Amino acid sequence: MKKTIFKTLSVLMLAIFISSCETDDGTLDATQEQSKEMITDNATTKMRPFDDPSFTIDGFDGPYDVINGEYVPHIGTYVRVTAKNPFGFWKTTGCFEQIGSRFLRTSKEKGSIIHYVKREDGGFNSVGRNFIAIPEVSTPPVSCPSSGHTIMEQVFNSVLDAKNYDTKYTYKWKVVHNSRTTYKTGRSVLLNKGGSTVTLSVSKNGCTTQSSGPKNYFVR
Repeated sequence: MKKTIFKTLSVLMLAIFISSCETDDGTLDATQEQSKEMITDNATTKMRPFDDPSFTIDGFDGPYDVINGEYVPHIGTYVRVTAKNPFGFWKTTGCFEQIGSRFLRTSKEKGSIIHYVKREDGGFNSVGRNFIAIPEVSTPPVSCPSSGHTIMEQVFNSVLDAKNYDTKYTYKWKVVHNSRTTYKTGRSVLLNKGGSTVTLSVSKNGCTTQSSGPKNYFVR
């Protein structure tokens, strides 16, 4: 009789213990959501380098740049990451959005990918990675011709050449020979026999045109 009572009590205590350990999934989800709202007050995030075992960047699904040692994924690129602790939850800031197990860059602004794990004291341990903003592409200044590009040089008896020729610019020659005016473009111009008066103009869109001449040349 005593053994029967002892077995009954043991089964009852075991049932009570199992019941106390079970947690409804809805309650667990609510607790996690509450934790996400608390992290700004009692968590200190350590932003890890790429080779830190606690938080690693596994790679990029899409194009990215390396700027001053910083990895800068393009808009539309997914970042693959792993946190050493499999428990906890992820949070993103700025330019990132979590899509499944990856993180999508959606804008040029800076952003972070952070993983939080709740401690027994109610606080959080967190690791993550900051990403800089995508730099704005600056338009290089327009390179304009100078007076040095208008220097004319008689390389042969009948050939006149632009000494400092540059393919970025347009070279236009004005040649007056026997009261007749002709125009040529390019690096060189061929002069007819006799005397000619030559003017060279060098131009580029958005720049002030540079000119030299008129100068007199004679071809035997």
